[in-house]
Amino acid sequence: MNDKREETTISRLQCGTIKTECEIMAGKIRVGVFGAGRGAYLGTTVEPAGMELVAICDLFEPLLAQAKRTLKNSAVTFYTDYGKFLEHDLDAVIVANYATEHAPAAIRALQAGKHVLSECMAVFTPAEAVALVEAVETSGKVYMFAENYPFAAANLEMRRLYQSGELGEFQYGEGEYIHPIPLSESVGLCSGPSHWRAWLPITYYCTHSMGPVMLITGTRPTQVGGFVVPYDEHDPRRTEQINKMDTASILMCRMDNGGWAKIIPWAFLRDHGNRVRICCSRGSMECNQAEDGLLRVRREPFDFPDAKASTEFYRPRFPAEFASAAGFSHGGGDFFTGYYFAKAIRENSRPIIDVYMALDMTLIGIQGYRSALAGGMPMPIPDFRDQAVRDAYRHDDWNPDPARPCRDKPSASIRGDIAVSPETERHFMDLRRDYEKSLAE
Repeated sequence: MNDKREETTISRLQCGTIKTECEIMAGKIRVGVFGAGRGAYLGTTVEPAGMELVAICDLFEPLLAQAKRTLKNSAVTFYTDYGKFLEHDLDAVIVANYATEHAPAAIRALQAGKHVLSECMAVFTPAEAVALVEAVETSGKVYMFAENYPFAAANLEMRRLYQSGELGEFQYGEGEYIHPIPLSESVGLCSGPSHWRAWLPITYYCTHSMGPVMLITGTRPTQVGGFVVPYDEHDPRRTEQINKMDTASILMCRMDNGGWAKIIPWAFLRDHGNRVRICCSRGSMECNQAEDGLLRVRREPFDFPDAKASTEFYRPRFPAEFASAAGFSHGGGDFFTGYYFAKAIRENSRPIIDVYMALDMTLIGIQGYRSALAGGMPMPIPDFRDQAVRDAYRHDDWNPDPARPCRDKPSASIRGDIAVSPETERHFMDLRRDYEKSLAE
């Protein structure tokens, strides 16, 4: 690929609808992070946007100790009590605790008068979704969802191309997030059989897949059909671990413009990567690997008879004002979530991924699992912008958490409760203890 094409690509991205001025305004926004693992890293990613990390809270003391060592020369205060943490002199909270417990933490922060940047998932039940929406609306504070995959350079370029109207109306899309996790990594992510990674159904962790499709096209899902590739008891990479979820899932989502999106949430398939494909009425575009960043744009000759080429390949680059974003994880996405969060706070404006969009992205996983258990029967994606819809789901606490009661509790797998052998659990927990010891050292 020659330099001229790379220069042209930068110009194209600069012409997009996103703002390219990364202004560091007077007066830093004081940020606290709930979650000392990934959260501690996120706390540092907001600094280029004029935010200052001042506090970290985590209930797991070994992880908090590790964060203290990493940030030993900073003026950060550490807490193990979330209530006391919220009493710190904070403007905003990054919610990065357990994925199934984000909504209660976000609601408490909003009620304490803090702006919130929440990691995914946004909520764990439809009832939590109602509570979260109403907490955001009552607080008057900024709630932004930290879904980072839409902000990879190729996805931003697809967003620009789609919004230009050149490729026509969205008709069909695909979003995939495939991430098989080996035992060596799992012991650092999963603390034991009660941890959410041990029992979360395979449809739930879906926003990395749906997020780019929604941000690119501006559409929202209205209906979902769920289908599951079941747990493989003959796969030694699965049976050596303690998680009980299935291998993969496919969510077929009807979008509000009449188009369809095929979503593969976090899956254990042997095909690691994040992929996005957008097919429109006058052309298509896709990025087959977010890490590679190569974008393919297809224009049919009968629609574009004067085009020099029907298929074009190039790697979009961030414009000069955002060049530093390339050094952040998730393809630069972790830079942009902090940037847009700070922007919304300073401008008192609607964030690029607000609470309603966060729920649309998240609820396809919950409703998709309900669909899969019902043989793929379509399920609605409730729009909690509507008060009457909220009332219908206000007490819907259906969930797969073994420790959280509800009626008709689903298992982690469509095959029912997957048995983990005592030997497997003992071996896993031995490795976990070694990991926790390494944190203390």
